[in-house]
Amino acid sequence: MSNARVHARNLLANWTAHGANMVVLFFLSPFVVHTLGKTEYGIWSLLTVLTGYMGIFDLGVRASTGRYVILYLGRQDHERVDETLRTSLGVFTIAGLLIFAAGIAIGLGFPVFFPSSPQEYHAMVAILLPVLAVNVWLSVVGAVFGSVLVAHDRFDLARTVDLTVLAVRTGGTILALRTGYGLMGLTAVTVGCSLLALAVNYAMARRIYPRMRVWPPALVRPRLREMFGYGIAAFISNIATRVVGQTSLVVVGALISVSAVTVFSVGAMLAYYLWTFLGQIGHTFFPPVQRAAAVGDYKSVRWYYLRQVRLGFVFGVPAYIGFIVFGHPFITLWMGGASFDESSVNQAALVLAVLSLSKLVALPSIGGQYLLASTGHIGYSAGVQVLEAVINVALSVFLVLVAHWGLAGVAVAALVARLLTSAVLIPWRANRAVKTRATRFLGVLGLGLVAGGVFAGWCLLMRSVIPGGSWALFGLQVALSLVGYVPIALGLLVPRDDRKRILRAIGVVSGSAG
Repeated sequence: MSNARVHARNLLANWTAHGANMVVLFFLSPFVVHTLGKTEYGIWSLLTVLTGYMGIFDLGVRASTGRYVILYLGRQDHERVDETLRTSLGVFTIAGLLIFAAGIAIGLGFPVFFPSSPQEYHAMVAILLPVLAVNVWLSVVGAVFGSVLVAHDRFDLARTVDLTVLAVRTGGTILALRTGYGLMGLTAVTVGCSLLALAVNYAMARRIYPRMRVWPPALVRPRLREMFGYGIAAFISNIATRVVGQTSLVVVGALISVSAVTVFSVGAMLAYYLWTFLGQIGHTFFPPVQRAAAVGDYKSVRWYYLRQVRLGFVFGVPAYIGFIVFGHPFITLWMGGASFDESSVNQAALVLAVLSLSKLVALPSIGGQYLLASTGHIGYSAGVQVLEAVINVALSVFLVLVAHWGLAGVAVAALVARLLTSAVLIPWRANRAVKTRATRFLGVLGLGLVAGGVFAGWCLLMRSVIPGGSWALFGLQVALSLVGYVPIALGLLVPRDDRKRILRAIGVVSGSAG
């Protein structure tokens, strides 16, 4: 199969899985919020964030495992592939004990960290957090086997596993909540699905790479040096990413209220989740970028990088501008009800708009972090993310406690922090790392800005011309907005050769064109 087809297959597989997650998110979130209520859903959101923090105990080894498995498979050095896998499992076995201890400590300290949490949940949280800590360990071990699939460019198989687990988790969540098991049921479903993912990832990895050897786990000294040499920067970057992406909920829960976490989460989940969707662009291109950088083929690296920036604009512009323009009517239809009143809708819509703007300005960084990782500049990327995290947390606390901006202040802090750091510094360093001509990158950036401005005007026109108030009319607004976006994207964002191929494929131009 040609490289272009492999890349297309992998990107389609990644986006199919993330698209399925977004569909489930759309239909399942209102059910979960209304079934649990604002307080209990806020506690569940905090449990999810806190267990997400526990993932930092992998010390960057998970990222290092993926990198070195790709590297040694490319060299056909199967002995070092096995040593890398066994060493990562050895590290995770030790880390699992630390994760479990952290779960116990945080569970006992939950009432202190979040004083607005009702007393009747304190004992339950003290039990659930250690269980969810075990789930973190199961997830990172499953990711080791998933790295083997990615190293073989089999994103299609990796995402098939994800889709299978998603189906089980969705059905399990509905069953657990309908039968009244609440947070306990959600925890059982989460852990069970991680066990399933681990088992299926292992089976798939053995199928693709029959000579894989992972037993017994070990701590092979040369592999440890490699992993921690690369992994410490990845570890720092991982901490910063989690702070930037998740600490907002902790700040809201600690400084405002547990129920306010639900309101912020509803506004933030679409903006953050779409960013992980767009992040699949860089994730998909990482193996070929890594291989090209390894042999000094920076012409290919530059091509891959600019292609990722273009793709980020193509898919990010309609989504985030759509969230800004249509966010309020969407949340009204999506979440409106007795447990989510008009005040909650207004606050959630404002959070969605501000966070969408913070993601919109960062679209030029799409693929930049992966490029820096593949070219040996991961330390710089980690430093930028740490700076963003520090600004984000400090400004959030100031805007909540001093300026009294509430949820809006937490969202504004995220926007300002990103504007001052990764939105500018990541693409600047990525372009320098591979010697991209400034005019080429600025040309792509300028086209993205023009496309965004034109599309925003078109969306506002559709919203003013077509009345809202129902899912049918809202769907018509969005559909016509996207129809109008197609010529904008084709004319401004899609490269000429790709545009000709697309038009030829749909029969707009003849096969001899161009």
